[in-house]
Amino acid sequence: MTLSNDLLSRVRKTWEMLKPVVPTVYGPPRRIDHLVKMNLPPLMGRRDAAFDKAAEIIAGDVFAGEERERNNVYTVLGTLLNSAADDTRAILATLSSPDTEAREKQMLSFLELLHDITRSLGDFTRLEHELFSEENTALREFAVSRTEAEIARSERTISEAEINIVNLMRAYFERSLPKVARYREYTGKSFSKAYASRYHKSYEVYSKLYSELSHAVPSNSDAEA
Repeated sequence: MTLSNDLLSRVRKTWEMLKPVVPTVYGPPRRIDHLVKMNLPPLMGRRDAAFDKAAEIIAGDVFAGEERERNNVYTVLGTLLNSAADDTRAILATLSSPDTEAREKQMLSFLELLHDITRSLGDFTRLEHELFSEENTALREFAVSRTEAEIARSERTISEAEINIVNLMRAYFERSLPKVARYREYTGKSFSKAYASRYHKSYEVYSKLYSELSHAVPSNSDAEA
């Protein structure tokens, strides 16, 4: 599943409403610098909303569906993590504090790692479909025959690898949450009342938008129902 054009449009419109208006003419350096820094709260709110939704998805019952449904899960997860990484790069452009910059660079590296792992999960589901589908796959096209033992062994290997990587990602998210919360606390303490309000507004709005991405993604509550 990918972001629909309608949802992409809504994300862009939401950002236009939340971000400050930067003048098109040159002004005093301090004024322009201030306007650039005003982008920090909504950027961080959007990034944190994407990260939290990704953490919620990976904690759910990922294996409730077949390979097509799981590939949808990994596509949504990759979209969220890529968005979070893009926003972190934009956040870095607004910073002047070396300590905050160091924390955000670490956050960016972590997000990029999670995104790379998610891409590998998508590769597993596509490989599973190619190997075991009854459709006219490349293997059938080139008359590559396999014994039942080979098929069973391949299926077991791919399945175990996917499960292990999903569990690894769950552990990464779960163990990172205390540190992520401290990072947010450090930055939040530096926010003025107006900046804090803009952060929370952005987080709330984007959380709702990103929830639309995961309507088809199974959660723990769905599995228990």
